[in-house]
Amino acid sequence: MNFRVFFATIIIIFAVFSASAQEIKSVNIIGKVTGDTKGYQKIFYYSPSSAVAEAIIVDGTFNITLPFTDTFTQLFYTEYEMKINLGFRPFPLLIDGTGDILINLEISQGFIKSVITGPNTTVGFHSFLKQQNEITAKVSNEIERSLGRVWVPQNDPLYPKINLLRDSLSKVYMRDLLSSCISENKETFLGAYILNSAGRQLTITDLEELYGLLSPQIQKTSEGEKVAAYIRGVKGANSGSLVKNFVLNDQNGNPISFDSFRGKYVWMDFWASWCGPCKEAFPHMREIYTKYKDKNFEILGISTDSKIEPWLKILPQINNPWPQVWDSKNIMSEFAVTAFPTSFLIDPAGKIILKEVGFSQNGILQKKLAELFGK
Repeated sequence: MNFRVFFATIIIIFAVFSASAQEIKSVNIIGKVTGDTKGYQKIFYYSPSSAVAEAIIVDGTFNITLPFTDTFTQLFYTEYEMKINLGFRPFPLLIDGTGDILINLEISQGFIKSVITGPNTTVGFHSFLKQQNEITAKVSNEIERSLGRVWVPQNDPLYPKINLLRDSLSKVYMRDLLSSCISENKETFLGAYILNSAGRQLTITDLEELYGLLSPQIQKTSEGEKVAAYIRGVKGANSGSLVKNFVLNDQNGNPISFDSFRGKYVWMDFWASWCGPCKEAFPHMREIYTKYKDKNFEILGISTDSKIEPWLKILPQINNPWPQVWDSKNIMSEFAVTAFPTSFLIDPAGKIILKEVGFSQNGILQKKLAELFGK
């Protein structure tokens, strides 16, 4: 055989083998379902960056195969929940490797009470969620015993008392749970993941203490760095704090430096393409922008979408006239942003004047603008 032909054949075989090896990088989710589904046979699943898909329960079993490239969270809910409970609570499954995950699901109890076997990280996170769910129920029971009701409308005089008691009880119970979980997983990715996903319920002092339990190597993981950034954000994103310069790209790939806005009042708006209240706020924000844009004022829209494509797709639809950038560097953690929309008003020297979570036409940010620029 001609050597050139021989080596070309070897290369082709290797390329085919490599492609096949890449194709088998997947995770298989095998569900065993018990209980009366009442004819509602669909299992829905999605991730923060993918659309909702569905699997069908056939003879008490469903199968889902997902591609795997890196650690991700897949969310699940059932058609049964939608039809019988008239709503659903997405169940997160943490996936950090290939292989099989077995879910034993009693349909009426939902995913949160299912039994899961598989990789340690997946099983460990599910165990944590179960305990967290038990704490939520415990807190609700204590609120009901103390105040007589658990949920009331925001205009009810009891509303602030219920929220205050829920917050204080949750901090106590969650600290105990997180302390135990982090101590057991301080050398694993799961420890950092749990702390990042649930640690923001704690006081900043308690969060710092638990973060300190993580090994130096785990602190440097992506989840560990998010916790560190959040801690910095809570400490540094207060009124009077100076905003450190950051650079993010606009929709055309051009870098925009925050320092380029020095000398102006800046409304920094953290939003996302999937956030309904964010988009509902835009028409009124455009009115405000038109009113004040010639008065040393600017708005900077910062998209927190996990993928750039949804942001790029929605920009022409919303057509906001102010600068827009995509948060590719997790800047939102440096400002301790955990809900959307979240806004900051920055003074011309680059110092934070105020922070507002949510949007209201009579909110504190707009009242401050009226005070600064006149009605």
